[in-house]
Amino acid sequence: MTVLRPVGIFREMYSGGHDDLPSLFGSFTQRPIEDRARVIDYLRAAPPVLDVLDVERDLIDNTQQITSAATLHSDGTWIWRVDSIHYLGRYAIDIPDEFLTHVRELDYRSPATVPDTEEFDAALMTYF
Repeated sequence: MTVLRPVGIFREMYSGGHDDLPSLFGSFTQRPIEDRARVIDYLRAAPPVLDVLDVERDLIDNTQQITSAATLHSDGTWIWRVDSIHYLGRYAIDIPDEFLTHVRELDYRSPATVPDTEEFDAALMTYF
């Protein structure tokens, strides 16, 4: 069974059914993440696994819009959305240590492909 670990995915991004996810508003941190920019580049470089044509308002600054916000990206182990990249790059939102270790161990190079299996597809649909 394939399990994808969410990073930067928050319950407020969904209209319901994801109470297991952390709250965006409870995820701010004072902890410096010195390589945040490189981590964000990693998130951007990973392949999209489900394209969604939508526009969402920034939940923190509602004057901003995020195009294709619900589009999912993955490196085969972790999964995130386009709006995840937006929030993690723009605001002092914490990033899990396990994800930071994962990205650093890969030298900030995202895999170019992800598994092409029904199990992987089923796992990613959990976050759509």
